[in-house]
Amino acid sequence: MNILADKILELLRENLTDSRQIKRFYLGNPQELASADLPAIFVQPLRKSVEQLDNVYDQMTCEFIIGVCVDPAKYQRKDLDEGTAERFLTEIEGGRNEDGTPIENSITYVMRNNFTLENTAVYQEHETVWGEREMTGGTAKEIHLYFTIKVKVRNTS
Repeated sequence: MNILADKILELLRENLTDSRQIKRFYLGNPQELASADLPAIFVQPLRKSVEQLDNVYDQMTCEFIIGVCVDPAKYQRKDLDEGTAERFLTEIEGGRNEDGTPIENSITYVMRNNFTLENTAVYQEHETVWGEREMTGGTAKEIHLYFTIKVKVRNTS
C-alpha cells in the first residue's frame, strides 16, 4: 500500500502544485493545519485487501482518502455571490469546463488519466464528502475523496 500512497502523492504534486498553488502535501491526515500551509492535500490509506489470482499475481483492493483543505478567507471577494472556496474545492475535486469536458488540473482527472502501476492500468471508483475542520486561527473548508483502487501485482519475485 505504501507504493500506492507514494504514487498518488507524486502524481498530485506533479499535476497540481503549480496549477492550483498547493502549498503542502502530506502522507496521512495532518492533526494541525495553519492558514499559511493552505491549500493542502493529504493522502491517507484506509484499508487493503488482497485476493490471490494465481501463483504469480494478486489483486489488491485499497481504499484511500485524498483530502483537500483550504482557508476560505483566502478566497473571499466582496463582489461575488458565491463561496469561492467552495468553487475551488468543486473544481479541484472533479470539475467540468463549460463544454462538459473534465478540468485537467482536478484530482479526478489526474487519478483517472495518469495513474498506472507496473504498467498496469488501475480500476478506480470514488466518492466525495464535503466538510469543515478547525485549524489554527479559524475553520478550514475541505473535501475528502474516498478512492478505491484495484491493481494487479506480482506475488512472486
